[in-house]
Amino acid sequence: MPLLAHPDRKVPLSEPGGEDPEPPGTSLPRLRLRVGLLALVAAAAAALVGPPWRPAAVVYEADGIAREDVRAARDFLLSDLEATERKRREAEEASPAVYDLHPGALDEALGRLRGDLSAAFSQEPPDLGAAAAELEGRWGMRVAPELVRRLSRADERARLVGLVEAALGGLYGRGVVANRRLLAAELRRGVVVRTLGTREESVLGEASLAAVEDFDEVRRRLGRPEGGDPLSALAQRTAGVLFRPNVTHNGEETALRRAAARDSVRPVLLQVSRGEMLVREGDRVTVEQARRLAAHGALAEGGGGWLARLGVLGLAAMALGCCFRFGRSNVKKFRSANRDLLFLAALVVAGLALERLGLTLVAAVGASLASGGHGSLAFALPLAAAVITARVVLNSETALVFLLPFLALAALPFEPALGAFLHFAAGSLAGAHFAARACHRLDVLRAGAGAGLAQAVVAASLALAGGAGGGEAAWWIGASLLGGVASGILALGLIPLAEGAFGYTTEMRLMELASLDHPLLRELMLRAPGTYHHSLVTGSLVKAAAEAIGARALLATVAAYYHDVGKVSKPIYFIENQADGGNLHDKLAPSMSSLVLVSHVKEGVDLARRHRLGADLVEIIQQHHGTSLIQFFYGRACERARAGVEAVREADYRYPGPKPQTREAALVLLADAVEAACRTLPDPRPARIRGVVQNIINRTFADGQLDECDLTLKDLHDIARSFSRILGGIHHQRIDYPLAAHKEKKPHGDLDPKRLRGGRDRRGEAPEAGPEGLKRLGL
Repeated sequence: MPLLAHPDRKVPLSEPGGEDPEPPGTSLPRLRLRVGLLALVAAAAAALVGPPWRPAAVVYEADGIAREDVRAARDFLLSDLEATERKRREAEEASPAVYDLHPGALDEALGRLRGDLSAAFSQEPPDLGAAAAELEGRWGMRVAPELVRRLSRADERARLVGLVEAALGGLYGRGVVANRRLLAAELRRGVVVRTLGTREESVLGEASLAAVEDFDEVRRRLGRPEGGDPLSALAQRTAGVLFRPNVTHNGEETALRRAAARDSVRPVLLQVSRGEMLVREGDRVTVEQARRLAAHGALAEGGGGWLARLGVLGLAAMALGCCFRFGRSNVKKFRSANRDLLFLAALVVAGLALERLGLTLVAAVGASLASGGHGSLAFALPLAAAVITARVVLNSETALVFLLPFLALAALPFEPALGAFLHFAAGSLAGAHFAARACHRLDVLRAGAGAGLAQAVVAASLALAGGAGGGEAAWWIGASLLGGVASGILALGLIPLAEGAFGYTTEMRLMELASLDHPLLRELMLRAPGTYHHSLVTGSLVKAAAEAIGARALLATVAAYYHDVGKVSKPIYFIENQADGGNLHDKLAPSMSSLVLVSHVKEGVDLARRHRLGADLVEIIQQHHGTSLIQFFYGRACERARAGVEAVREADYRYPGPKPQTREAALVLLADAVEAACRTLPDPRPARIRGVVQNIINRTFADGQLDECDLTLKDLHDIARSFSRILGGIHHQRIDYPLAAHKEKKPHGDLDPKRLRGGRDRRGEAPEAGPEGLKRLGL
């Protein structure tokens, strides 16, 4: 059964998202390089986004003598302690007291009464002496024997409960407080009554206070029952015993609310202007001057102290290290090669340096970052350019992981930092989204405009949330739009720098290389026309297959155009470039022929580097044969060995590799072999083309050439269908058009036997393929 019969089977690969295996002996140097790079970037970030360095400020103690004039180096705010404390006391005193209203107080009292009666008269028949003792122990008062005898009856006990309920119901309805005088005193600053259970609150007024009963007064009144029925008198005294206040002072909640009211008062600030005299030389320093000098010194120390910079260094190291480790371990397409890390580190440092320059210019116009007007120009910083560049040069996954630590560090100088982070993150994500597969300069400018729009929306939201006025919000929105457009323009300049300095091949660079007027392709067309045509057909195959499996179609297509450029040095040694005549390999030993074939890979790599095609294309040219076996010459060598020649080593007839590392390189390898094999078919019908395509892919898979690239067998099925469709269109049958009689008589016309000898016969069919046809494969 062919291997392609199982579309869900996976090609043996490393675990998705796992780290690439590292060659033994290289892990420690790579670790040292990355740790050193992390330390350098963190140190640069601490120097760029940390507070600016300032000389230590002069500070004098109270009652000391000033030895020099001290002026404020910059504007700062100083808290007025006395005014602040006064306002906080006022807010605390104005906070109302909280009292809890217990709506179930009556039910609790009646429940206790019923429980006491049930405990006293639990025996049957009841023991009146024991019942009297029980009631006296529970209520703390003596109950007359006559009343005990009456209470032994259930109806009398029920009547007692009803009398107690009547006595307490009205009291609890009006409200009973433990200390009415304290409640009246607190009414001056307000009293809030909170109902337990429902948490409903109401403000107690003067009219409501008049109805509230005092607990002690009510208890004394209930303890002195007036004449009447003895059971009613007992009910009055029992109500006094069971009675509890249902309006109680909640000291804890009152303290919490007063503390919250106190904390809600903002400090009263005094403005100290730049250049203002803090103390004169020779003066005795007052307490207020000492406070101003201390605040001025703390401001300078906070801006240039070692501890502040050490904190920023730690934040930078943790942010960069954690994001790198997470991306390397969990994000499958995260680019973590040394070249990529150097490029990302350069982006971080360049972006933070640009931010520092921009903030310095903003500070030069005398506006703070949090204010409107010219201060909003800080939102025009083109920080999104770094993320757009990372997206265009690398990929979306790497750009996203890069975005988090970069913008987190860039937001540190802003106040508030979270708002700045959201602002620039929205613009960067929008810019990276619109920059996906950017093939033209206009695409990058469009990405910058998208970043500006996203930043403008976030800026407007931040302005509204902060209560900014319309004019200030307009400044923020305008600066955000300007920053997005500037990001697109700056990214246009950074992308070519990345291509030249780090050897990247972006989509825009690929569009330039895809032009058939490139000097290297023109040389290939002139010196090796057969190879040139083969490369164009291979490019068509690769493009269709890459689109079918979701690979980078443009990279694969351009790589197919250049994959055989190394043949320009010895074009006649390759069968597609040989005119009518003998094959030069017939005069060479198989080992020498193998060396000639292998050399075109090295020649192609040298030419690609010389013409600065980029590392991606160089790698595909180097990998487009993998370590495959040159089957034809290996077979010929084996035949000669059987005739008495020395033993043949298979390794001598394999390409040096490496095997394809990417899907694009694998597509070029497969398309190169398939296109060459289909050229040798004498009858290129669709069924035979499909068979050849499947056979080539199966053989390549079985040879292990696809073990190191990210292809599944489902991808191989899609590739096979795509190849078959394109090749079927190229080798389709043509109609046999009749020719004029006078043309048939021409000895050197279209039907010249010499021309028919190497082409198709009069029926439009290819001649039978012989051994020479197999040489075309180079396998």
